[in-house]
Amino acid sequence: MTDDTETISLRHTMVDGVQQDDDYEVIWRGLPVGRIMRQHDSRQWWWGCNVYGRPPTNGDRGPAIDFKDGQVRFKLAWGRLRPTLTDEEIAVATRHAEGLQKQAAGQAVAAKADVVQVMQNSRGALRHRVLKPGTIEFNGGAIDCVIRNISETGAALEVTSPVGIPETFNLVIPSDHTNRPCRVAWRRERRIGVRFT
Repeated sequence: MTDDTETISLRHTMVDGVQQDDDYEVIWRGLPVGRIMRQHDSRQWWWGCNVYGRPPTNGDRGPAIDFKDGQVRFKLAWGRLRPTLTDEEIAVATRHAEGLQKQAAGQAVAAKADVVQVMQNSRGALRHRVLKPGTIEFNGGAIDCVIRNISETGAALEVTSPVGIPETFNLVIPSDHTNRPCRVAWRRERRIGVRFT
């Protein structure tokens, strides 16, 4: 697994303790945030992206050609939804998921679904590996960084230390003549992941 809190994984859907074939829940931070499944008596797949408590919107579900296509379509929808989630909405969804787990435990569910696959690229857009100098600018200060990968929706930055870097800042990329407002999505020892806002 990975310590990236933005990782999304797939696990088999369980119904009355029975694992369902070609039917997967999408999990993020322990929360069910979607489903990818083959429709019964059909070769067509279906996908949905949702967080408990959020009303459905256009583009958060639909058909897919196959399992892989369903994953790609889910990731695109998740890339739009994830940046809009508030801490309060995440807390509500977490409490709901915990309640479902207690209910399932009380009903003595016979089997437990295992995580079958980590969706390695949990991003909403394809990222390109690069090695570009950049500058993190905030409140009149600046920190140099190296951009290790970048997409239309975000980037991974290598820094000497993530300590002192705020949750929001501007990423200046001199070689591209761009200045992108960012929000930190995850932090590691010498790297931070950002989403462009």
